[in-house]
Amino acid sequence: MIRKIASVLLAVTVLASCVPQRKYQDLETAYKELEKNNKDCNEQLKTSKEEQEKLKTEKIALTEHVSRLVADSIETHTLFETNKKLYGELKDSYEKLIRNNQLAEQRLSESLKELEAKLMAKERDLAAKEARLNDQENSNMRLKSELEGMKADLQKEQARVYELQNILNAKDSAVKSLKAKLSNALLGFKDKGLSVEIKNGKVYVSLEEQLLFASASIVVDKKGKEALLELAKSLQDIKDINIMVEGHTDDVPMQSGQIKDNWDLSVLRATSIVRILTVDGKVDPKILIASGRGEHYPIEDAKTKAARAKNRRTEIIITPKLDEVFQLLNQN
Repeated sequence: MIRKIASVLLAVTVLASCVPQRKYQDLETAYKELEKNNKDCNEQLKTSKEEQEKLKTEKIALTEHVSRLVADSIETHTLFETNKKLYGELKDSYEKLIRNNQLAEQRLSESLKELEAKLMAKERDLAAKEARLNDQENSNMRLKSELEGMKADLQKEQARVYELQNILNAKDSAVKSLKAKLSNALLGFKDKGLSVEIKNGKVYVSLEEQLLFASASIVVDKKGKEALLELAKSLQDIKDINIMVEGHTDDVPMQSGQIKDNWDLSVLRATSIVRILTVDGKVDPKILIASGRGEHYPIEDAKTKAARAKNRRTEIIITPKLDEVFQLLNQN
């Protein structure tokens, strides 16, 4: 630009020497304008240079920015691809999850229906059990009431049993006492075929035939009468007893015409003893029973003379009256 202006000035100088004054002034004016223009151009050039430097700086900044944008774009693209891949994976996982969830929901629905069916069955079963329980409770209340009644009855029965046991104990004590009393009273006849023992709660006074009767006779001899009177004396002050006089024989058939058989002999001997006890011994006839068993209740089964002698006997069986016991047992 400066070179061009110098060339113009040189041309103007050359021309000035060749033109008139007015021309010169015109040229000078033109020159001044050119200088002004030149100055303006220089200022514009300066401004342009400054702007150019600024633009360069901005270009550098823009270049760096573009580089960063490119880098960011690459990074963004990479991240986008990564995210796209992750999105695809997530989408697949989501779809799989949806399918699994649908399958789980279906299974859950089926399980729920099954549980509901079981629950309904349980509720029905529970209702049935509650009904049975109510019935059982009602039954238990009835049973409890019956049990209370049974307990009351049992207490009454226990009281009766206790009372009965006391009566029986008293009877047993009385039987033992009677046995001891008779044993003492008849001690003198112990070695003469007489024995006293307790069997089944009764006192048995057993007298062998030799102490009472001659063979086949129904008449009590003197020695036997003494024993019976001692027995009667011991029984006179004893109350609440029953006495059974029971005759026994051996199995040898009777030969006497007056006595038909051993049944007859055993009974007649029992009545002979009863007469002595009641007439001579003053025993109350209301408590006496005469009976006979003949040969049908032997002590010994052997067919020897000694065995037959044992079987020929009279047993006086003394039994305590059990009226109180029977009365107590018959109570409702």
